[in-house]
Amino acid sequence: MLALVVTRGPDRGRAFALPEREPQLLGRSSEALHITDATVSRRHAELTPDNGVWTLRDLESRHGTFVNGVRLAGAVELRPGDRVRLGDTELLAIREGEAAPVTHDDGAVEGSIARSGKAGSGSADASDNRTSEDGVRAADRLSARLVSLAAEPTDADMFLAEAVRELGVTLAPAEVVALRAIDARLDEFVAPSHATISTPHAPLALVRAAIDAGEILAGGVDGALVVVAPFGAIGRARGAFVLRRTDRRAPEPIETMVLSRAAEVASLALAARGERDARGTRDRLALIGETVAALSHSIKNMLQGMRFGADSVDLALSRGDLPRAQEGWPVLQRNLDRIHALALNMLAWAKERPLEPEETDAGAIVREVRELLAPAAGRRRVGVVLRLDEALPPIRLDAPAIHQALTNLVLNAIEAAPERTGMVELATEYRRDSDELTILVRDNGPGISDAVRAHLFEPFVTSKGQRGTGLGLAVARKIAERHGGRLDVGETSRSGTTFVLWLPAGGEGIDPAETRVPQGPKSMRPEDFRWKFE
Repeated sequence: MLALVVTRGPDRGRAFALPEREPQLLGRSSEALHITDATVSRRHAELTPDNGVWTLRDLESRHGTFVNGVRLAGAVELRPGDRVRLGDTELLAIREGEAAPVTHDDGAVEGSIARSGKAGSGSADASDNRTSEDGVRAADRLSARLVSLAAEPTDADMFLAEAVRELGVTLAPAEVVALRAIDARLDEFVAPSHATISTPHAPLALVRAAIDAGEILAGGVDGALVVVAPFGAIGRARGAFVLRRTDRRAPEPIETMVLSRAAEVASLALAARGERDARGTRDRLALIGETVAALSHSIKNMLQGMRFGADSVDLALSRGDLPRAQEGWPVLQRNLDRIHALALNMLAWAKERPLEPEETDAGAIVREVRELLAPAAGRRRVGVVLRLDEALPPIRLDAPAIHQALTNLVLNAIEAAPERTGMVELATEYRRDSDELTILVRDNGPGISDAVRAHLFEPFVTSKGQRGTGLGLAVARKIAERHGGRLDVGETSRSGTTFVLWLPAGGEGIDPAETRVPQGPKSMRPEDFRWKFE
C-alpha cells in the first residue's frame, strides 16, 4: 500500500495511509486526507486506485497540483519517491510500513525514499543523489550543446529540429517533438523536427494550456504520460517541447530538468533570431527605400535629358532644320545608353546568373571595351591608351561578366578624367609566380576623397553627382569576387586614381559545383546589342 507523508507545511510530520480500493480526496474539506494549509483548496486533488496503482489528478484547484515540480493537467500514476505539492504543503509518497523520513522546515528530507530503495537506507540516499547529479550533468551537457547550436547561423525551425535530436538522445526511450505556433492565437502548429507529421502525439489542448500558462504541464493522455515544456514569449515565436512516454508514471526529475533547460535556451535562441530577422527586415526596407530613391533620381535625370533631346529634334523637324535635329539626336542616344547601362548593372547586382567560364583572350576583352567606349571618350576628348601583356596566356573566366566589370571601370575613369587633357590607361599583366591576371585602369583625374573611398564599393555611393548611379563599382567588385578575384583602389591622389582587378588565371576561385547554364546559342556580349556609349 501507498502512504503520503507531509514533509513541508503546517501539517509537517503527519502520515496518511491510502486504502487499497477507496478513492481519496486531498484538501481542506477531506475527512481522510485533511490538510489544514490555507493555500490548499477545499477539494484540491483526487487519488484513485486501480489494481494497486494510484493515479493523481488535480480538481481545478486554485494554485494547482504539482508532482516532482511539474504542474498536472491530467492524471498521472503516483509511485514511491514522488513528491506532491499542494499550495505550501509538500507530501512524499512512500510504501506503507516504511519509516517516515525526518523532515526539516525547508522541506528537506533525511533518509529520502528512492524509487527502489528503503527509507533511511544508505543505498536510497546514494541512489537519489546519483539521480539528482545525473540530471544536473545531463542538463548541463544539453545546455552547452544547445547554446552551441543557437550560435550557428540557422533558422528557427532548423534549430528546433536539432534541439529535438539532442533531447531524444538524452531522454531516450521517451519520444520528444517540438511544436512551433504559426499564429498568435495558437490555432495551428508545425513540427520542425517531424516534417512529415503535422502534430505527432501532441494533445494540442495541453500544449496551448502550457504555452498560455508559461509553465511545464504534465498529464496522462491515451494511456501515456505527456510533458509539455513551453518556450518563447508573447509577440515572438512560441511553441513547446512535447515529451511522451508509453506509461503514465509521474515525470522524472531528470526529464523535468532537461526539458526546462532546453526550453530556456530555445526561448533565448528564438528571441535572438527574431531580433536578427526584424533587424534584417528593417535593413532591407531601408535599403529598398534608398534604392528606389537613388534609381528614381537617376532615371529622372536620364528622362529629362531624353525629353530635352526629343524636344530639340521635334522642333528642328517641324521647321525642316535637319542640321539642328542632328544636334539633338546625340543627347537622346547618350541617355538611352545610360539607361541601358543602369539596367545591366541592376540585373548584375540583384540577380546572380550562373558563370560560364571558358578559356578567353583577356586582351581581346580589353580592346573591345576600349572600342565600345570610344565615342564616350571622344565626346570628352579623353585619350584611352592600351598597354597589354603580349605574353598573356588564355584565362579561364566568364567573358561577358568581365566585359561588364571593365566597362564600368573604364567608363568611370573616362568621366573622372578632365575634359580635353584627360588620359585613361588600360594595362594587363600576367604574374607567373601567382598564376594571376592583373588589369589596371588608371586615370589622371582629381582622385578620390577619403570620405568617399571608405564607402566606394557600396551600392548607390557615387562621387559623380547626378551623372552617377553608384552601381558600377559595386557590380564590378561583385563580378571579381565571384571569379575568386578582387577589385580595389591601387592608389589615388590629386594626379589620378588606379583601380586594380586581380583574377586567378586558372579560374580556381570559381565554384565547380555552381549550376551552369545549358549549352545553347553563344551568350551575347554588350556590343552585340549595337549600343554605343557616348
